[in-house]
Amino acid sequence: MSMENNNAMNEYERQRLENIRKNEEILKQLDIPELPMRKSLRIRGVQAEKPDPKWKIDGQFLKIDKKARLEGILALHAIRSNRTSIDDTNQFMGILSDLSKVKDSRQDSDEVKRSQTDEINFDSVPGGREGLKAIRWRCRSLSLKSTEDWSSVKVTPGRIYCLSFHPSKEKILVTAGDKQGFLGFWNVNESNVDSHGKDECQTFMFEAHTSSITCSKYSPTNSNMLYTSSYDGSIRYFDLNKARFMEAFVNEDFTYTQFDMDPTGQIIYFSTNEGTVGIKDIREPTSVFTGHKLHDKKVGCVSLNPKCPELMVTASLEKKMCLWDVRKLGPDSTIQECTFTNAVSSAYWSPTGDKVVSTSFDNFIRVFNYDEERKLKERIQIPHNNQVGRWVSAFHASWNPNPNLHPHFIVGNLKRSADIYSAVTGDLIWNMRDERLTAIPAINAFHPKLNLIVGGASNGKVVVWQEKRKVTPVIVID
Repeated sequence: MSMENNNAMNEYERQRLENIRKNEEILKQLDIPELPMRKSLRIRGVQAEKPDPKWKIDGQFLKIDKKARLEGILALHAIRSNRTSIDDTNQFMGILSDLSKVKDSRQDSDEVKRSQTDEINFDSVPGGREGLKAIRWRCRSLSLKSTEDWSSVKVTPGRIYCLSFHPSKEKILVTAGDKQGFLGFWNVNESNVDSHGKDECQTFMFEAHTSSITCSKYSPTNSNMLYTSSYDGSIRYFDLNKARFMEAFVNEDFTYTQFDMDPTGQIIYFSTNEGTVGIKDIREPTSVFTGHKLHDKKVGCVSLNPKCPELMVTASLEKKMCLWDVRKLGPDSTIQECTFTNAVSSAYWSPTGDKVVSTSFDNFIRVFNYDEERKLKERIQIPHNNQVGRWVSAFHASWNPNPNLHPHFIVGNLKRSADIYSAVTGDLIWNMRDERLTAIPAINAFHPKLNLIVGGASNGKVVVWQEKRKVTPVIVID
């Protein structure tokens, strides 16, 4: 390189350094704070600390500490969420007091007997041939409960895993369990007035568990007892009379996926991620139970026949649904195995005890008839997209629990709606949809006594479909 080139480079370098110096003086005069420089910990050989896990709720990040399972008796004030104030809790306890005064009015009905031939015998179906039309009209009469300000209600912080109605006809109370262990309540027909003078839904949240709540059911003999199961290794019951949570069963070796109760409300049958099905008599100490390893993989659902409670079906990740006699449980004691091409997400007995509806990731809903030979015979196969993905709860078909109506069930639809099907014909009775729905109502349930439907989504929001109000025209006389 020549001497002239060296002089040119030196002059350029001097000019560059002079420009840097002038820029720094300008920045000092402006008093602009220096931006932090990122220094790689990996290059410096320093072990990075992992940030604390956080959940985002309504735009605010909340630090989530890993918690031990909540033990013993839990009073409402001790486990209320930040969203539920002391005054709200007291208000909720007043609602519970009203519910505890409502007497159960459950009515038993005769078991339906159906022909097992391919031809449908409507004489043996509740409601007869006109029953299907009646259900369609009931569905048509429903509309989304909403106001100018809302069409869905935030009931839990996280994804909803289970929903149930309190059986009272006088006070409509929705219960929702979520992924974070919160149990939310919505007093549907009542509201408060906020600071701006607008109606505000009455919702209440309590941390009943420290992990996902997978199932919630009211006792079949005592509507003041709400049972819940969780991944935290416990099954609890909420006593509406005493307004507190109690432990029914504790075993931290299990993660409970579902449970069902016998007609007396004294025996709980539960399923686990570990493939175990257990039997728990709630009159015994909380740690006493009988367990049976019935599957090698997760049992996602367990259901008892309401008319013949010795019969049980299980749905498993092993691509099969099994029929059992609970009096003879064991690994090789299955009465019948129904194989699928993919995992079975749910299987439930109908309220009349003569049918089972199943959902599977093979994209079919199936209805089985239970025949006199103690076998399940597949009667209906309905194509249905059940590929919910990672962020939506698996679809479970839920029966209308009223045994006097034409047998039908509801299941979520990926097109932000829910489908209601006849369990006799397989026909789509109605698609529950509304343009205001912004999330998939993956979990759905019927009210046991009223023409009401509730749906829950992954965002913790709940919608209720209720009968449209008949408006009487007002005649003004001058």
